[in-house]
Amino acid sequence: MPSRRQVTLRDVAREAGVSVRTVSNVVNDFHYVSTATREKVEEAIAVLGYRPNRSARSLRSGSTRTLGLVLPEFSQPYYAELADAVFASARTAGYKVLIETLGPDGEDAIADVVGDLAVSTDGILVSPTFLDGTTLAADDCPVPMVALTARSVDAGFDHVAMDDARGSELATEHLLGLGRRRIAVIGSAPGFARHGLTGEARYQGYLRAHAAAGVTPDDGLAVGTLEWTQGSGYEAVQELDRRGAPFDAVFAMNDLLAVGVLHALQDRGAAVPDDVAVAGFDDIAMASHLSPPLTTIDPGMRQIVDTAIRLLLERIEGTRESEGEEILVPPTLRIRASTGGPA
Repeated sequence: MPSRRQVTLRDVAREAGVSVRTVSNVVNDFHYVSTATREKVEEAIAVLGYRPNRSARSLRSGSTRTLGLVLPEFSQPYYAELADAVFASARTAGYKVLIETLGPDGEDAIADVVGDLAVSTDGILVSPTFLDGTTLAADDCPVPMVALTARSVDAGFDHVAMDDARGSELATEHLLGLGRRRIAVIGSAPGFARHGLTGEARYQGYLRAHAAAGVTPDDGLAVGTLEWTQGSGYEAVQELDRRGAPFDAVFAMNDLLAVGVLHALQDRGAAVPDDVAVAGFDDIAMASHLSPPLTTIDPGMRQIVDTAIRLLLERIEGTRESEGEEILVPPTLRIRASTGGPA
């Protein structure tokens, strides 16, 4: 049995054999729960020792004017910048934001984190690195929810995301258009499932651009990495060197990987972009301040956030009653000196 400190709404729901939404309704004393169901949930609460957030319960009679945001971590600049965009958009709408991170348990903990955060918020934005209907579904959350990631299966809520495949296709098209023909791709690779839908979509975009140009990519130039960090980008270049696979360009699946690639190429004595052109993905704040400034994909973060919050507020206010939908925001290629400067 989980310890008292660790007990969550999801634990109670599992014990009682009901949904997280039903447990939340009992905790918040909503009257339309049947007597039998209420007794079953209260018994599970007693058995597990679940302790509701009393300050949150005091808000049950009305709106909290608060949104929740669930992120994988803050160490990635992309997620810190995403949080800033959510704060700004929510503030404009008159809402505050509570943030939770998934921590070391990663996606395994997402339903618990969402369930607990729902007690003190009107709606939740989730931005996991991987999400499908078995990881998180609408019944796991008693308040409206919008995912900031592409949809793999219909989990019953809205998804607003960057178009990962189109973004990587744009970056690869640009490199091919410069006459580069041995383009390494770093982050994911054939059969490498570590980064879920995001990694697969970006790899497929890379392949799609090659197919459109009539160029066959070398599988030996694809390097999957456990993390999308600077260190992983650096090590990926070393791996390419160990394989003896010559390359004249690199598409890194995020900007931190690209930063590591630039450092590795510098240590190797390779000139960027003369010897090797480098492109990234995300257009984080530091991208334009690197040496050389990084060509990258702008995923349209502010449009993603504004669209997601609009959908979430419509769900909260009851003005949108359609089934959950998926909206992909078109990306933009930002050409900088790492591939030869502006076109």
